[in-house]
Amino acid sequence: MSVEAAAPLNAAVQLPDEEEARCQSYGRVRFSLGIAELLVLLVVLVALTLSGAAAAILRFCTTPDAPLWVCHLVYLVVIGAITRLAVLPFHYFSEYWLDHRYGVTRQSLVSWAWEWLCRSAIFGLATVFVLFLVAESLRWPLLIVLWSLAYLPCRALFYDYIYSPVMGLFYPVRFLRNETFHLPGTGKVTLPVYQVQVSHKTGRANASIRLRGKRTAIYVTDTLIDEFTDGEERVVMAHEFGHLYDQVHLEARTPSGIAQAQRKLMYGTAQLLAGAISLLVLMLLAPALHLSGASDLAGFPLLAAMTLALGHCFAPILCAEARRDEKDADQYALAITGDVENYLSVMRKLRRMNLEESHSHPLARLLFDTHPTFSERCHVALQYRRRLQRRRKSGNWRGWRHIQRHGRR
Repeated sequence: MSVEAAAPLNAAVQLPDEEEARCQSYGRVRFSLGIAELLVLLVVLVALTLSGAAAAILRFCTTPDAPLWVCHLVYLVVIGAITRLAVLPFHYFSEYWLDHRYGVTRQSLVSWAWEWLCRSAIFGLATVFVLFLVAESLRWPLLIVLWSLAYLPCRALFYDYIYSPVMGLFYPVRFLRNETFHLPGTGKVTLPVYQVQVSHKTGRANASIRLRGKRTAIYVTDTLIDEFTDGEERVVMAHEFGHLYDQVHLEARTPSGIAQAQRKLMYGTAQLLAGAISLLVLMLLAPALHLSGASDLAGFPLLAAMTLALGHCFAPILCAEARRDEKDADQYALAITGDVENYLSVMRKLRRMNLEESHSHPLARLLFDTHPTFSERCHVALQYRRRLQRRRKSGNWRGWRHIQRHGRR
């Protein structure tokens, strides 16, 4: 690559110190609040069992006149309300106070509180329902395996038919247009694109694809549509089509993609393993904790805490796999559009609008980061440009021209 060609790209990675310091400050405060929330949640769950508070709540909720399963359901609702209230201060600081301080949100406190209450109710009821099935099945571990297998399809139904319609009341969704790309090895694919109105509450921009077979669709925020040019939107759409290409072609027909799909399945099984290990540990600790056994619901908060903690041990692997998916989608977007400049412009705008730091904290990368950093995504463009230059010099350019011809129609 010539010095002239490299200079603009390198300049795109090196951003003003003041802007970088602001993004770093925002990211590190947000990360600290996330870690604190996780620790407080674990401490509260453990304390409920070890202090005897959970046993007292269970006795209070158990009445002779009510069926036992109703008492257990009420008990889980009370435990859920306690844990949700325990993390409320962290949600306030990370979702409202911090975003207001840095000028990201446009919500009033009342609006945020009402939305938080609705989200808590929706997720809370869904979580209580799942935990109720698990709690009532502790005597028969094979039933827990059955509920675990049903979790993924049920989660998709929950988001499609409960969560999304309710959140649509806060963030209206409307059809925007259809997008068509040619997926190499698959053929021409057209997907609907829906615009989510968020500008009345936040300045953030985002785009995502909901993979649902024939009902697969792309969702973009109105803030993204308002700020991005046609060329930048094309790169964003190509990135989302890259996720579809990964699922329908790479993970189904190529050796590396099949291996990746198998890894994802294995990681999902590992989460189930965390629950099994926690259940075994609780069985061993039951006598020392004055519990009648693993099925004693007074020990359920401790079981939940151990499962949550062990589950986070797999977070570095799951986050790394998610970042690999995002990098693949970025590379697909560059290959299908050949538009390095608009790709870099997209990254710069997303960074500014979402306050993304160039390099995240190492612990944040391990536990939370599902996307490559700004610098990593810019270097994807640098690497693509270098490969392009080498292919042009060697004359092996036909394949890349073929891919680029199948842009958006």
